[in-house]
Amino acid sequence: MASATNPSHSEPGAAGTDDAAAVRYAPPRFNLILDAVMVIAVAITSFVFLNRPLDTQHLVIIGASDRGIATGFHGAEISQADGRPFRWTTAEATVRLPAHGVTDHLLMLRLAAPTGVAPSMPQAVAVDLNRTHLATLPVLPAPRVYRLLAPHHRIAIAGNDITLRTATTRVPGDRRDLGVVAFAVTCAALNETAWLPSVQAAAVTGAAWALLIALRSSGIGALRWIVVALFTLISLSMRHSDLRFAHRWEALLLTLGLATVFALFLLITARWKGSEASVERSTFNAHHLAFPLITTGVATLLAVLLLAPLTPDPARFVPGPPGDNLEYVWKLQWFADAIAERRSPTFVPYLFYPTGYELAYSELTPAHTLLGLPLTLLAGSTLTYNVLIVISFVLTTLLTALLAERLGAGRLGAFAAGIGVGFCLWRYQHTLGQMNMIGTQWTVLALYGLEGFIRRRSSSDAALMGTGVALAAWSSWYYGPTLWLIMALWLLMRWPWKETRSLRTAGPAALTAPLVALALIAPYAQPTIQALRGGDTRHEYTSLLSLSARPLDYLTPSRYHATWGAWSAQIAPDTAGAQLVAPGFALLALAGVGAWRWRRSPITWTLLIIAGVCFVLSLGPELRLGDRTIPLPALLAYEHIPVLRSIRAWSRMAFYVQICVGLLAALGLTGFAQWRRAWQALGVVAVCGVLLEVAHAAPWSASTAPRPVDRWLATQPGSGATLQVPDSFSGAIEYYALFSKRPSLTGYGTFEPAGATADLVWLREFPSERALTTLRRLGGEYILVRRNAMDRERPGWRERATQQPELAQVYEDDEFTVYRIVTGPHP
Repeated sequence: MASATNPSHSEPGAAGTDDAAAVRYAPPRFNLILDAVMVIAVAITSFVFLNRPLDTQHLVIIGASDRGIATGFHGAEISQADGRPFRWTTAEATVRLPAHGVTDHLLMLRLAAPTGVAPSMPQAVAVDLNRTHLATLPVLPAPRVYRLLAPHHRIAIAGNDITLRTATTRVPGDRRDLGVVAFAVTCAALNETAWLPSVQAAAVTGAAWALLIALRSSGIGALRWIVVALFTLISLSMRHSDLRFAHRWEALLLTLGLATVFALFLLITARWKGSEASVERSTFNAHHLAFPLITTGVATLLAVLLLAPLTPDPARFVPGPPGDNLEYVWKLQWFADAIAERRSPTFVPYLFYPTGYELAYSELTPAHTLLGLPLTLLAGSTLTYNVLIVISFVLTTLLTALLAERLGAGRLGAFAAGIGVGFCLWRYQHTLGQMNMIGTQWTVLALYGLEGFIRRRSSSDAALMGTGVALAAWSSWYYGPTLWLIMALWLLMRWPWKETRSLRTAGPAALTAPLVALALIAPYAQPTIQALRGGDTRHEYTSLLSLSARPLDYLTPSRYHATWGAWSAQIAPDTAGAQLVAPGFALLALAGVGAWRWRRSPITWTLLIIAGVCFVLSLGPELRLGDRTIPLPALLAYEHIPVLRSIRAWSRMAFYVQICVGLLAALGLTGFAQWRRAWQALGVVAVCGVLLEVAHAAPWSASTAPRPVDRWLATQPGSGATLQVPDSFSGAIEYYALFSKRPSLTGYGTFEPAGATADLVWLREFPSERALTTLRRLGGEYILVRRNAMDRERPGWRERATQQPELAQVYEDDEFTVYRIVTGPHP
């Protein structure tokens, strides 16, 4: 397989350094006009979107919606008189409530003293606000609401601790030390904070303007408008549009901080370079566009052919069995509904009712939910879901091919790499459910920008790299920390460290990447940091083991293949789900050829080292060989590294292995035109093998039509919440709530809401007495029982349900039996 040169002694991308696009200068006046139009558009959009009334009060039902904010209380109970939930206080009990402005607030406490000791005597209860005495209340045995004025100088924006201190007693027959009965606490602002939306709009506009000028000063062309548009979108859709004052206030502070960083960047780069850089615009000719267009066309055709059997009607079906895919179809629709109401989609009031759900406990995935918003509004969430999947196949294929070309591969090799990576088994498996993981194109875009920056020291490449990093994090937080690790290894291996002059000249341009990444990630990260603040984000160790790959999984043929899938499922029945990581034998063979031919190239060793590191990480926290257990680096991350300890599926690192294998395969076909005919024939056979191995054909698709039970629920009077058992924690819960028009006591996400664990465990015990008590306490009304699953998991459940007098069967179809709590939810 000889070529015109000896490949083992040369750099495959050496000839590729002249692939930098020609640079010319755009008319300065035209650019200034577009910059001004962008800033004006940001200002108008921000003012219109944010200018709506905020919530002015917050009601906490003690014993129901007090999860994670109440301390010093006994367990939740239900009043026999009116069905209201309540808790007894201890000697000191605290509820933490947010502020609703910088104005005076009204505190309303519904309390009652114990009746078994001195029924005619009030009990003194001292009320403290943020550890400062506010008042002493004479609480009577009869429940009533006590109102207190909280002056504005006593209110803390971050949160307010309302503490009840009282003497305790013991009621005959009860061994607990009881204070008073607490039913509800309300905190309400006496005046609206009408000035805040305008200040927010000004802050977002100012930050966008500072970012625009900073990018322009670094020589960024049209990409700066895209970055500023993305910054505006993510800023407005996260905490800035939250209806709760405290979250808007923190978003305002973050935006002001970012604006300061953008201004400092402008000053630093101006001093470093001494003068403003000219704006670059890349020019392309038809010859440069031919290969990307052909690759895009082939990838689009192949994606449609692969997905057509799974989605006979793209507006009514999504790939994969019902599960996580319905969760992401729901998220697409929820983002559209929330944005249409000019409210942040980061908080969902009707999930995990009555507390609500911070969506940041799960994946927000704005790379799909936010960027796909226009199509969702026009065509619906199901079609948008399928279109986004097709786009991910096409863009991952195209960008991998372009990255391979940038590394010096020929077009045949680049095409094979694009197909091998874009349509690999790993991606196909995640297409069947995890839409957040299919945003792989952005990881490749980040590497493409990084390699371009290494070769050309261009700020445009650095900005492209930062955009790729941010959009990868927007797709899934799995890519956030792991992509930085891959890029650090890539930079360490590829940068010419001996050229000290290159370090000095690349400095201003290099700062552009973290600037762009910070601008786009910080507003997106804020809800996640707030939701997970102070909590343990580690998953169960057994979950890590089950979602890790094994060495032989990389050599197991696809169980989804149209030809040998059934055979593969028989010989490796336990290789499924997270273990489907095989790159494909044809791609591995070409990668072996590429690694050998270019064995002395820094690019080869870069790819081999990254592939090796990611291979080890994909094996999870430990490797079991017979009776021996070998601890692996992922165990260290799980136990000691905060950012990485929340990773549950380490097998997802296999995609980085796939990228490296694909790029090595592309290098294996370098110089194809100069090969002898026999070797060319083998090369063509290998490329055909790559195409053959991506012929996946999974047998599942899920309908997104509403279920009959959801249509029936939507016609019932009242607004009581629902509970579905036994699968009460699933993506389907969220999706079908769109049709039932009722809140759900549960939901789905990576993490459960703070303080919800006990309630969720008790609800899953249906039809036990404790489950029914919890249902009534939380405001549940309808219980949807999936009969077949319930019969498997809890035989005899129907008999136990008929023994509960407060349950009445009100509906039944081929799948569900529905019970209603006769006593109804509390008012």
